[in-house]
Parts: sequence; structure tokens; C-alpha cells
Amino acid sequence: MTTQKLRMIVMNGQKIIQALVNNEWETTGTIKKVEEGIKPGIYNIYLAKTPEDKKQYEGRILYIDKENEVFYQQSGKDFIVHQLNAINGKPVAGKDVIIEYDGEKADLSQADALKKKKVLKI
Repeated sequence: MTTQKLRMIVMNGQKIIQALVNNEWETTGTIKKVEEGIKPGIYNIYLAKTPEDKKQYEGRILYIDKENEVFYQQSGKDFIVHQLNAINGKPVAGKDVIIEYDGEKADLSQADALKKKKVLKI
């Protein structure tokens, strides 16, 4: 895994990935359409933490880095970096998921969108 500092900038329906090179942010790759569900903003994914065993992470997948075989998830205010080869299931950027670790392997399941909606009684 590279120790490159990465951030993702999302605006106007587009996303760019930037790397810190000689103390300046440089765009890497091409500007792409952002996946549905990812809000505009600057995501400092280089602050991502390594997941802990026997722990569950719920949140949105922000970016899948196939080159480094990792993906980034926002869980609360934290960013978590997961190894692609440790996950049972296919991560999809923009989706809310629950990732639960048991040893070296983790299971990925879709977060239930219904439980987040508040019921309004009249």
C-alpha cells in the first residue's frame, strides 16, 4: 500500500482524486462523474484508519482504489480504509453498507435504508 496522501473532491456532480506531491495537491487521473449518494465536499481520505477486528463499520463507500486494492468508507466522522481482498461482497461507491470484521475477513452487507427514515404520524 502506498503512503501517498489522497483526498477526494466532489462538486458539480464530478469527483477528482488528488495526491499530495511536494506539499501541493495535484490531480491524479481524470475527472469522473461522482456516484449517486456522495455529497459535495472535500474528503481527506488520507486520514483513514485501519479497521479493527470484531468491529462493525456502517457508512457510505466513498472511493474504490483498484490500483492499491483498497476502498474508503465514511463511518460517522471517520474514514476507514478496507482491503478489497478481505471483504466478502462487492463494495459499490455511493452505497451505504455495514462491514463487520471477524479476524482477517469481513462481511459486507447493505445498510437498511428503511430504518433511517423517520415515520411521521399525523
